[in-house]
This record gives sequence, C-alpha cells and structure tokens, in this order.
Amino acid sequence: MDKDVLSHRLKKVINFDNEVYSTRMAFVFCFGISLLIWWIPIIGPAVAGYVCGRKTGSMVKGLMCAYAAGALLLVLVYCLSALVLGHGGYPGVPADQAAASLSGIVGATASYLQLFFVEGTSSLNFVGLGIVTAFGGVGGILSRQVRKETAYLISTGATEGLVRPAARSMQLYSNNKEIGFKAFDDCIVTQKMTVNENKEINSGRREFETVKPAAKEGKPVVTTVQTVTTTVANNNTQTKNKSPFSDILNRSERNKDE
Repeated sequence: MDKDVLSHRLKKVINFDNEVYSTRMAFVFCFGISLLIWWIPIIGPAVAGYVCGRKTGSMVKGLMCAYAAGALLLVLVYCLSALVLGHGGYPGVPADQAAASLSGIVGATASYLQLFFVEGTSSLNFVGLGIVTAFGGVGGILSRQVRKETAYLISTGATEGLVRPAARSMQLYSNNKEIGFKAFDDCIVTQKMTVNENKEINSGRREFETVKPAAKEGKPVVTTVQTVTTTVANNNTQTKNKSPFSDILNRSERNKDE
C-alpha cells in the first residue's frame, strides 16, 4: 500500500473530531468520561453530561444522548457484575462485600464495578444516571445560548463584518470526505520547494532589477548659457552706443530744413 494513502487513512482515524456539533461524538465522549469518572459523586456524571450537551448543541439532543450513554453504561455494568461479582456471591450478597471477597485482577475489576451500586446493597445507583441526563440538557442549553448571543452581536454590528459560511470543500474536509486538495505542508513536500531554490529565484530577480538601460546623454547646459550670455551682451552694447536723444535731434533738424 502507498505511504501517502496509508498516512491519509491514519489521519482520518486519528482526527475524528472535526465537526463542531456531533451527536455521535457527544455519545462517545459521554460514555468514555462516564466510564472513567462515574465513581466520583455528583461531579463525575455532571462533567460527562455537560460535555455531551455542549457537543450536541441542543437541549433535547443533549438530554437524549446523555441518557442513552448513561443507560448503556449501567447495562454493561450490570452484565459484567453478574459475571465477575457472581464469584463472590452476588446478587445474594451486597456488591461491596462480594468484591471484597475476591482478589487479583478479578478482585480489582469487582472493586471498580461495585462503585456503581448503592453502598451495602445489590442495587445499581441510578442517581448518576439522573445527574448525567440533567447536565446533558444544561450543556445543550448553554451551547444553543452561545449561538444566539453570537448571532445577536453580529446583527447589531458589535463584531467586525459578517461570518461567511464555510466553503463546501471545508465542509467535506470536516466530514473526513475525499477532496481535491491536500494540506499546505503536503503541497510543499510535493513541489519540493527548498530554501536554496527560493534564494536562486530571489537572486535572479535582484539581477534583473539592477540591469537598467542607460539614460540618453543630453546637450551640455553650459553651451546654452553661453549663447544666451553672448546675445544679451551684444544687445547691451548696441543699447549703450545709441543715444536716447538721437530721435529728438533728428526731428529738429528735419523741421529746420523744411
């Protein structure tokens, strides 16, 4: 099998939580958290239910999902208790006493299972199921409230711009579908873009920018200045040699002759 195909499939298995709201993942989270910390009074089931409700994004879905996960966990505990605690006399003997009479791996498993029972009895504790269901609804309400507040802020102009809907390609990517592009890092590896190649490209650009056509040489400015100076000097010389009263004298002489 090709390494790229194998790595792509592994990413899809590992990165399973791409969706913002998912009832399926909410159920998985609730069941897993409940399995780990159900034994903590009130807090354990509350945390599991709250996470479930926030992940579903709805009060109704949060209630139903949390209840289903909690009920499934209790059913599995009841079935395992009949197999494990039965060696200690359960159900005729209370669950905690039956677990205390066992040892080894079976005893450790029995000690864990007896945490789901009411102390001193052989009855399952359904208080945790009620707590996980209630907090599932609370998490769903808060999740929906966050969406409403965000929409209100956008409508009143409290935020900059509008939230654009995600492109179809991004929606497919979030759902782990096959799409026509890869991650940016994969594109870099495929194109084999290295730092040295980038340097060569940049150096070529700099050489192209430095080579420019030479400017045309113009006529010396000194020649023009000298020409103007000579012309002005000639005009000034003619003006100085000509008397300002010559016209008046010429007119007077013409009048006398007449």
